[in-house]
Amino acid sequence: MSGSAAASDGASPADSARAGRYQLALLLLIAACAAVSVRAQQRRPAAAAGKPADDQDDEAERGGVPAFAAPRAEWSLASLAALATPAGLRAALRAPRAPFPAFQLNYLAVYGLAFIADWLQGPYIYPLYKSYGYDLDDIALLFVAGFLSSAVFGTFVGSVADRFGRKLGSALYCILYALSCLTKLSPDFTILMIGRLLGGVSTSLLFSVFESWMVAEHRSRGFDESLLSETFAWSTFVNGFVAILSGVIANFVVDIWGLVSPFMVSVLFLMLSLAMIHSSWTENYGAKTAASASPSFMEVVAVIRRDARIFAVGTMQFCFESAMYTFVFLWSPVLEGVVGSGAILPFGVIFSSFMVCMMIGSTLFKMAIERGISHETIIKYTFALAAVALLVPALTKSEFVNNVAFNLFEMCCGLYYPAIGSIRSKVVPEETRSTVMNIFRVPLNLIVVVILLKVDSIAPPVLFVTCASLIGVACWFATAVERAAGGGGGSESMRGAYAPTGAADDGEFVGTAAAAKQGLASASASGVVSRAAAGAGLAQSSSASSSVTADELEMAQVGSRQ
Repeated sequence: MSGSAAASDGASPADSARAGRYQLALLLLIAACAAVSVRAQQRRPAAAAGKPADDQDDEAERGGVPAFAAPRAEWSLASLAALATPAGLRAALRAPRAPFPAFQLNYLAVYGLAFIADWLQGPYIYPLYKSYGYDLDDIALLFVAGFLSSAVFGTFVGSVADRFGRKLGSALYCILYALSCLTKLSPDFTILMIGRLLGGVSTSLLFSVFESWMVAEHRSRGFDESLLSETFAWSTFVNGFVAILSGVIANFVVDIWGLVSPFMVSVLFLMLSLAMIHSSWTENYGAKTAASASPSFMEVVAVIRRDARIFAVGTMQFCFESAMYTFVFLWSPVLEGVVGSGAILPFGVIFSSFMVCMMIGSTLFKMAIERGISHETIIKYTFALAAVALLVPALTKSEFVNNVAFNLFEMCCGLYYPAIGSIRSKVVPEETRSTVMNIFRVPLNLIVVVILLKVDSIAPPVLFVTCASLIGVACWFATAVERAAGGGGGSESMRGAYAPTGAADDGEFVGTAAAAKQGLASASASGVVSRAAAGAGLAQSSSASSSVTADELEMAQVGSRQ
């Protein structure tokens, strides 16, 4: 990976040894991921033995389904590897499938294609702009435009998807993002700016309409609610997997066709995703039909104000993801600071380790669900662990300890995504899901702009403490959410507590959430936070050059989500 590339490019013996240690750590993490995956799969037969007869009959109807198409998505790394071979792919396509496995496999395929198209672009946005002759200020302006576009148009496109259909919104993402990629063929600043604006709108669609379509379609087809958690867990796993794969593909095509080639490959994946959406997805509008009226934006805001559960879940999302996005800007300069100036770090290997940890987290989430642990309890302890992990860099300058803390935080991200998705599916009304999700993304995008302009003037320890504090706020809300759900007593109690009815009925929880609004405002005002989930940008950019300035590192990291 990039570690070996750096080592062969005039690196010192100390740098080569360091790269070797990171590569060994990556191999150990991959082995751990495989072990956890196998363990999760082995738990299923034992759990199934105690199931009611009706459940066993239901599973008997699904008999003969191969591992990669199992009803509860009991895939393994070996199953995923088998799909990479012609024989394995043919077997997967020809294998008989029950309705839910077919639905889940189709969604994950579309989801993976959509996200690999996104990840492919991150590593080379900054190098491409630089190759066109633009300086750092011009490039920063392009990035700021993308994030502002997502903030301004995000709620609008979410409302459009709720009103006119989530399938249409997903197809619109593919088309707009493909157009954004095509603008990279031109060195003209105006055309590149148009591309950034399109990219910002596309990002808002990516992080809302796909999930909204899946949840609504899952329920309209009558699948069991517990299976939603499986799909969310595998979505996170697939996201980590394609992030690593995209780095390999991007490096390969750049070596042959140049810096613009990853964007053209991204167009190919987007068109494949669009074709699958067009041919295999049905349109849905949440809990309404195409002919019925869709709530206006202000009506959606009123729903959030009335329902303390939606406000609490949205606050959890905002606080954690703000800290998470800030982490992307901080991890590379922090590690550079502890190893000393002039040292070469294998950023590609480190980023791959992060993604493997996220995959481990998603698998641990499935294991926790199998044990009957509620989503609310999982996310509460995930927040607590993540807050501790982000406090570590503020307290120590040990390279080893910081790297362990960073990998631990990424594992928490793997737990967070399926947990928050499952909770959202129980709280947010179907007819406004895309709009609500995008409303809570607005402050994230605005704060990315602040980070781009101010990150150099704020000491990293201060930012880490701020991030840990924000996650502490999220943990506080998660505790209230868990209490409202009945103390984490299981999925049945949670479903009862979270049937989306508009206004919260739990008086204690309403008071708790309402009382927190003022506290949250002051806490978040002090947090300079953002994420562009773009570690891939840094990871793969570093493989092309081992000498990168701090500003360039930050800009490369921003690329992967806008």
